[in-house]
Amino acid sequence: MSGGGATPHGIAADGVTPEDLALAHRMADRAAEVALPFFGAASKSTIKSDGSPVGEADLAVERELLAALASERPDDAILSEESGTHGHGGRRWIIDPIDGTVPFLAGNPEWGTHIALEVAGEIALAVVTRPTDGRRWWAVKGDGAYVRPAAGARDQPLELTSVADLDSATVSGWRPDDGERFAPLAALRWRDVPLNDLTAVLDGRADVMIIPGRPWDHAPFLLLLEEAGGSFIDTEGGRRIDIGPALYTNGRLDEAIRRLLWPA
Repeated sequence: MSGGGATPHGIAADGVTPEDLALAHRMADRAAEVALPFFGAASKSTIKSDGSPVGEADLAVERELLAALASERPDDAILSEESGTHGHGGRRWIIDPIDGTVPFLAGNPEWGTHIALEVAGEIALAVVTRPTDGRRWWAVKGDGAYVRPAAGARDQPLELTSVADLDSATVSGWRPDDGERFAPLAALRWRDVPLNDLTAVLDGRADVMIIPGRPWDHAPFLLLLEEAGGSFIDTEGGRRIDIGPALYTNGRLDEAIRRLLWPA
């Protein structure tokens, strides 16, 4: 398996082509090129209707990604955090130009770009980046998940933790309040991670994470986790990316988690 832009042998299942993966890697590269000059520099930001900030970098990266898709995939639909839905069709790109705008504006490195391709309702391609150190995670449905641990490093198969005992598991992410679906997990061993750090399960720093995200937050992680042997579990016990909070798990704890959260 080789680095960004290269494609694994034989991928074409689920409506994804090698060219789709190459395009996603090029979009991720371009997003980093556009965003990095803004990082650590004074830049303007405004508050959106949902109370979250949007900065100049978010909008600049989105323009680049939308332009790339309009040029190379004009018949595909798009869902972007900053501008919503564009077009319709059985293939939909789900993008977050800069996931982690708050840490980005604060000079925290835990930010990056999310790119996912949904085909017939299933996430079939995913790329997540951390441009400040060159980390990248990517996956194609049915062909595994991979990680580039640093800029210039070779991509390698993504491996999650092997912890299978809930009493030994480490949980991170957003602590649930009493009465919320995932509240029982708050009593387990907890590891605090930086604001907006969604990659702790992928990096092996946690066995379970609670993430209160939206489709553009969750979309690439669902595929990355599943292709690496992990799981994505929503508040109803399914795997929908559009109903709010979700668990990212290493896959080995799922039976115990379901017994805890959905007892018979």
